Amino acid sequence: MTFRAESDVRNHFLLSLFVLASGCFLTSPVTADEGAPAPREVAGNAGAGGYLSAIKIMPADAAGVVMVPDMPGLCEAWQKTTLHALGNDASMQPLMEASLGAEGGLWSQVGDKVGVRPKDLYEIGSGEVVLAWLPFENDRRQPSCLCVVADIRGKVDAASNVLDRIDADLKKNGATRADVDHRGQVVRVYQPKTRPGQLKIEEVVIALTGERVIAADRQSVVTELLDAISDGGRESSLAKDEVYQSVIKQVAERTEIQTPGTNLDWFVRPLAMGRIIRDVAKVDRGNKVKILNLLEDQGFDAIKAMGGTVIVAQEDFDLLHRGYIYAPPVTNKPDRYRLAARILQFPNGDLYNLPGWIPASTASVTQVNWKLESAFWAIESLVDEAFNDQIFRPTIDGIREDEEGPQIDIAKNVLPNLGEHLVLLTDNTSPVTVDSERVLVAIEIRDEEAIRAAVEKAMEVEPDVTLVESVPGVDIWKVQRGDGDDGVDQEFFDDFQFEEAIDEEQTPLLNTWAIAVVGKGKGGNQPYLVFASHDTFLIEVANRIQAGATDGLASLPEIKSLLAKTQSVGADQVAIQRIVRLRESLRTKYELQRRGELKQNDSVLSTLIRRMMDKKGEQEIERPNVEKWPAFDEVQEFLRNASSFVETTDGGWNLNSFILH
Repeated sequence: MTFRAESDVRNHFLLSLFVLASGCFLTSPVTADEGAPAPREVAGNAGAGGYLSAIKIMPADAAGVVMVPDMPGLCEAWQKTTLHALGNDASMQPLMEASLGAEGGLWSQVGDKVGVRPKDLYEIGSGEVVLAWLPFENDRRQPSCLCVVADIRGKVDAASNVLDRIDADLKKNGATRADVDHRGQVVRVYQPKTRPGQLKIEEVVIALTGERVIAADRQSVVTELLDAISDGGRESSLAKDEVYQSVIKQVAERTEIQTPGTNLDWFVRPLAMGRIIRDVAKVDRGNKVKILNLLEDQGFDAIKAMGGTVIVAQEDFDLLHRGYIYAPPVTNKPDRYRLAARILQFPNGDLYNLPGWIPASTASVTQVNWKLESAFWAIESLVDEAFNDQIFRPTIDGIREDEEGPQIDIAKNVLPNLGEHLVLLTDNTSPVTVDSERVLVAIEIRDEEAIRAAVEKAMEVEPDVTLVESVPGVDIWKVQRGDGDDGVDQEFFDDFQFEEAIDEEQTPLLNTWAIAVVGKGKGGNQPYLVFASHDTFLIEVANRIQAGATDGLASLPEIKSLLAKTQSVGADQVAIQRIVRLRESLRTKYELQRRGELKQNDSVLSTLIRRMMDKKGEQEIERPNVEKWPAFDEVQEFLRNASSFVETTDGGWNLNSFILH
């Protein structure tokens, strides 16, 4: 829950980045009109009298920005990637056309809001292209705005033709147009045809100057941008904002762009962007607990911003990302933050080797250094605020003292005996079904017997538990919810009232799960508390730990090479480390989406998505022509391994990741 707002922001931006970059799948390298110069200076660095970068005319409070400094350069670089080869493969053409073609579903993420679709930007963009999300929190009817600013120097005629096409399309769909003269420029204001039940006043506003196309869904934004251009820049611009400057400075210090123009940059203020996403996605349904407000109250406003640079086709990488989360400490104490935000304690440590017991079939591995005991107590204020009552400590006391409960002393016998390193594994079983995705978490423990006793006490009062005797010396407890029994987590979510009231038909997060304490194996020196979504996964891992297995994922040449490459890009002292084998990781999700069964997937993530987004009586959201997707076996050869790591710094966290070529 603590990272949910940040996760939503990141996923929304990943979609935007994908929509922009993947347009090169279907587009030849962009060139200027014949006989006209194609400007290629790096955005934001134009000299006096040169092109004024959009970040110098954007307001300082922009919630999110995606910037392509050089559209032709980015497209040329994209042509060299394996991802581009994937898009050009014959088997992928139905998918690409269905999702990214002229009428593809993903274009509507931008085009339906501002008229100008990403594919149009590839036709007319001769340099910088910027997408920005702007907050208007005091305007309840339209609390946000999306705008696009594209450099069209050398392609003015092409831009004029595109705008004429947009004009025809909008009018064909019932929009009316009124032209406004502002600063000597014609501003086209379109009023789309009102849809039944529509409450908001929506408009599409477009201006074409000799250097730019500016499009937004708010007239005042376009006119203010024109004012800023005429004035030589905005007095309070994003480029001058201290938070923005702090982020880009940290990113620039760790980023080497060998070929200028082959990068894509992003910047986001998590809480502000989270509110925009909440409005756009229409997920605020009268919640009793406002998640973003709760996070802000609980100290997560310390995360001021995050941003990064994605470099395309550089050396051995399809994509190389350097990013930064700017969260300067608000106290001089070791935990750095206030209230629940104190859970953000991820100490750096030596880059871990993968434990030999991790199975070779594993799809992804995440290793985290986390001060678990401190984090547990940090959430006290968050839980109490969410319940609007002081219940956290009494609940902990009740677990210890209730004669009908497990009588576990969490403070004395559990938390001090947990280590500060955990391993998260995912894999997928074949053939692909809704139960194929499996998750396992292994937490290092200090006192094996103390944790074992606590688990046994908890399982003794669990009504749906079975002791699985499959691994000698290891008690594996499997919980299988009975029909109609929503279990403990039903009561938990019902009390919290997060996102929506949980009704009587709500299913638990997991219908089945397993837990065990697995002692030191042969040649090992580390016991683990292990939790898994499937008892079969836990049994497999427990057997490997006990046997001291060394023939697992770490022994594969591809993984050895991946880890060596991770070290070469700076991984030394890290807080979080993750590797992903995209073929294995994406197979189940891809095939279930292709078959229209992804929503029935029995994973934790799918269950949370259903709880957040489902609304009774609403029509199912149409998916982008999934029936045209090729079988996964036809595209898997283009999927490469990926790696990422996070470093804790004095003022936040460095983000690093790559996908191999």
